[in-house]
Parts: sequence; C-alpha cells; structure tokens
Amino acid sequence: MRRFIGLLLVLVISVWLGIQIAKDPGLAFFSYRQWSVEMPLWFAMLGLLALLFLFYIVWNLWSGIDNVFYRLGNWLRWRRKRLAYSKTNQGLIELIEGRWKKAENYLKAGITQSDAPLINYLGLAKAAHEQEAYDRQETYLQRAHSAASHADVAIGLTQAQFQIDQGQFEQALATLKHLQTLVPRQGLVLKLLERVYVHIGDWQNVLKILPDLYKSKMITSEQYALLEQRSYIELLKSTRNYPEGINALRAVWHTVPHKLKKDPQLLGCYAQQLLFYPSETTEVVELLNKSLKKSWNPELINLYGLLVTKEPIHQLAHAERWLSRYPGQSLLFLTLARLSIRCQLWGKARSYFEESLKLEESAVAYFEYGKLLEQLGEPTMAYRDGLLFLLKTKSEGLAV
Repeated sequence: MRRFIGLLLVLVISVWLGIQIAKDPGLAFFSYRQWSVEMPLWFAMLGLLALLFLFYIVWNLWSGIDNVFYRLGNWLRWRRKRLAYSKTNQGLIELIEGRWKKAENYLKAGITQSDAPLINYLGLAKAAHEQEAYDRQETYLQRAHSAASHADVAIGLTQAQFQIDQGQFEQALATLKHLQTLVPRQGLVLKLLERVYVHIGDWQNVLKILPDLYKSKMITSEQYALLEQRSYIELLKSTRNYPEGINALRAVWHTVPHKLKKDPQLLGCYAQQLLFYPSETTEVVELLNKSLKKSWNPELINLYGLLVTKEPIHQLAHAERWLSRYPGQSLLFLTLARLSIRCQLWGKARSYFEESLKLEESAVAYFEYGKLLEQLGEPTMAYRDGLLFLLKTKSEGLAV
C-alpha cells in the first residue's frame, strides 16, 4: 500500500513538473572564454542529476574495489597467521613427544608471523637444552627477553630449571634469588629454591622457606613434615665438622621445635651425635629411656643395645622392663642379648639370642650368637649354616 502511494505521488509530481516546464522551460547559459553553451534549464538540471548519478556509481565502484583489496589483505594476513600457528602448534607437539630437532625447526618457522613469539622462544630454548646445544639455548632465552621483557619471571624460571639440569646450582641459586626479589612467594620459585638448597646442603634456608612453600601449596603437609625432619637431622649431623663440638650440637638441638624433639628419628640422630662425646653417654641413656617408655622404635632400641655405659647391669635391668610392654619383639631380645654379653651373663645372653632367632631370623643375630658360642667353646656349625642359608635367601630375594 505504501509503495502504491509513493508511486502515485511521484507520478503527480512528475506531471506537475512537466506542465510547469512546458509553460516556462527557462534558459541556461554557460560561457568560458570563447566558448558558450545555451540549453533549456530543465535539460541542464537533468544533465546535472545524470552527472551526480554517474559520480555515485564511480564512487561505489571504487569503494568496492578498495574493499576487495582490504579483504584480500586480511585473508592473506589470516592465512599467514594460521600457517604460523600451525607450525607453532606442531612444534609444541614435537617438543612434548621428545623430537627436539623437529620441534626446533617448526617453532623457528612459526616465529615470524606469531603474535606471541615468547612461547616459541621458550620452546626453542627447551629443544636446544635437550640437545645439549647450550649456546643456542642462551640465544633463544635472550631473544625471549627481547620479545617479552615483561615476562621476566617465566623466562627466569625456565633458565633456572636449565641451570639445575646442567648441574649449575650456584648460577641457579643466583637466578632464583633474583626472581625471589620480584615475586617473593611465587610457588615454583620456592620449589626450585628448595631443590637447590637441598642439593647444596643449605638446610637453614630450607627451613626458612618451608612455611611459604607450604602456603603456596607446592608441598603437602606430609612432605612439609618429612622435609622439616630431614633438615634438622642433617643440621645435627653437620655439627661434627664444627670446631665448637658439643656446644654446636646442643645449639642446633635447642632450635628444634618442642614437638619434633619427641620424634624418634630426630631423637635417635641427636643421641647418635652425642655418642661422639663419651662424657655424654648418660644423657643418651636418659633420652632413649624416656622415648622408649612412651613408644616402640626399632632404631632407638637397636641404639640402646649398642651403647657402652659404665653400669651395663643397670642398663640391662631397665631394658628387661620393656619385655612386658613390648612382647614378641625380636630386636628387643637381640638388644637384651648384647647387654647380657656386656654384663658377662653368658647363659642369659644365649637364651635371649635363641628367643630372638625364634621370633625372626636375622644375619646379625646369627653372627653375634655364633661369636658367643665360639667364645664358650661350643659347636657353632649349625648357626653358621643358618647364617649362610639366611644370607643366600636374602641374596636370592634381591635377585628376584
């Protein structure tokens, strides 16, 4: 309906214009130097409209051609990016699958049109590192830094990992220390620092970073406990090399948290270090008595049997009280046998050895029992055969 009304209006206006032009066509006169043109006014107006229409057509045609070139340029750029992405993607696949040379070639080919060349350079550094081409590795890392200077942490972590793999722990420590100033509690930085500190035996610094390492969820609570325990054990052992001697050992022991001082392994380690100082045997006995009274620990009970004190008879009497607390323990009977020998109670030692071997055969028990029998002038062939049989069984088990 609207189209019909529109056409009707155009027709009416056209008729009206035609009538008006017929009444008075008017005159248009154009002159330029010696040239002059005269025409009806309506013809001049019609020519002007035709000229405008022609200009409109040419303009649209030019815009269309320009748009074609624009679209073509976009398509070519997209195609190059897609090819670059395809090469980068294939390079990463080769890198993951361990084909280092192919990975390097693909990643290098994908750099030129890549919007984010950092991933290419880091992948190239990894590929070169695995091929032990360390010069190329460093070159790629430098280019990565030039391409993305804001990614210092990512590049530094990659470099530190390479340095650790190459055994350059001092250089890795310097790199990680620098990264720690940039991101003090970054989890992976702390994890690599822990790895370096453990390797170089810097247990004090391991203990310092442990809380942040746990908070960053890089280690579990169980790993935290084991690492803390190991750190203090290594610190206790390291005091042997200190000129301060027993004072250095006690100083480290005082830094151990109260709850850890009850840990059997830590306590055993401290007791073993005290054994290097004969005057401290009494303290060792008291520590072991206190710990074994609370809970059974094979390492401590074994250490108790090896202690040499001035009054072994009291030591034996104390250990025999544990029989009711820890019945059926082969190692406890072996400890009692050793203490009985030290007290020259040969019959008691013999019965304790036999009870220990009845509960569990062990090469150590067979060996020490055989020595006792030799000392008593009794035949030892059966126990030697038992010892040989046990050693053979153990070796066969290891071979399997």
